[in-house]
Amino acid sequence: MFLTMKVAFRNISRQKKRSFLLAGAIAFGMMIITLMNALTGGAVINIRDNFSHALGGHVFITGREWTDAGQMIMKIRPDANLDRLLEENSGQIAAFTRRSQAMPSLIFGSQQTLHMLYGVDFVEEERLVNSLVVIEGSLAEVGKRDDIIVLPEPVAERLGVEVGETVLIRLETLTGQQNVGEVQVAALIKDQEELGLSAAYTSRAYLNGLLGMEPHEYQILNMFVTDLDQVEQFARTFREGLMAPDEEEEQIDEPEVTVTVAGVPIDPVQRTEEVTPWEGTRYQVMNINQIMDAVELVVGVLNRVGLIIFLILLVVTMVGITNTFRMIMIERTKEIGTMRAFGMHQKQVKNIFLWEAVFLGLLGCLGGLVLAGLIALAVGSISLNADPSLQFFLDNSRITFALPGKDIVTNVVLVIFTSLLAAYWPARAAAKMSPIKALSSHT
Repeated sequence: MFLTMKVAFRNISRQKKRSFLLAGAIAFGMMIITLMNALTGGAVINIRDNFSHALGGHVFITGREWTDAGQMIMKIRPDANLDRLLEENSGQIAAFTRRSQAMPSLIFGSQQTLHMLYGVDFVEEERLVNSLVVIEGSLAEVGKRDDIIVLPEPVAERLGVEVGETVLIRLETLTGQQNVGEVQVAALIKDQEELGLSAAYTSRAYLNGLLGMEPHEYQILNMFVTDLDQVEQFARTFREGLMAPDEEEEQIDEPEVTVTVAGVPIDPVQRTEEVTPWEGTRYQVMNINQIMDAVELVVGVLNRVGLIIFLILLVVTMVGITNTFRMIMIERTKEIGTMRAFGMHQKQVKNIFLWEAVFLGLLGCLGGLVLAGLIALAVGSISLNADPSLQFFLDNSRITFALPGKDIVTNVVLVIFTSLLAAYWPARAAAKMSPIKALSSHT
């Protein structure tokens, strides 16, 4: 076997130009598929991170309870059971935040607009503050005052408001009463309205006051986990740990969702069927993977398109390999006859051609991976002044490339397989060549 491989490697080095062209064609295809897979893989990571920062975590817990007046409201009170779960799973929690939310009317002068408003603890949510891209104003005061608001730029333009001016917030409390508050615009931020992730931010304590909640209460508990591969199991642990004894089995399934981000569901809501009142708080637990399912579906389509392009390039390359190996077979007719005359078996002759194809495929894959790596490093070092809607796919305005090792292995195996397939018939014809006819040939 070693001798066969040595002869095959010597043969591809004999025709350097021809080998370079064949390996270059393979390298080009390998470079294209590697860059495409790495680009979509990096985009998924960036989208996941940016979604997590914007939404405040990887796992989201909401609570519902019934009031004495028979109203179901969204609220989480201090809960010993929830605190116990947080303590028991603290090793898997990188950070957690507590938020309130509302859909109030924002009013400035004669203009008003409905918009999502999150009540956050700006000191606690350092990740959120760092992820916001400020266009005008400053976030320096957001942790020091409660009566401030951070507005997306399009919302400010619709209202005609500028930094430093006062906006009215009109909303309903959790129990249905009308309430109004005043906040000062601290900063305008880049928006992700195209992705449906458009939100304004204010102090949680201030929003709680408008909603009729205590400052220590909240509506959503968001958790960042240390290992995203375990997020499903982590969410299941909390879902089962927070389930009330009288809840039915089907209620521990994934919650239904209706609020969407570019068509992707993000917020849990109550089921449409009639609900029987209960005592205490009932929880719903979601995780980032439920949001990312639709995104990864789109990425999967892009990867399949890339695979089709790659396969087309491989087919073209296969034709070139087949024709080249036929020419090689003709050029080496006497050489093949001599090897057969000295006792080389048909299988050995065939294996020499096949090993040549393997070496060409490996060299092409190596060259393609090196080229893809150099291009990824060069492009990834460029800071892009992209449209805000594209920033969600970037990491601090930079393109990220990420390619799992299994994808590289899959692509290499595919290249080797197609190279072997392309060289098989010329190799088989060479192996079956009669030594006498080969030695008497004029080629």
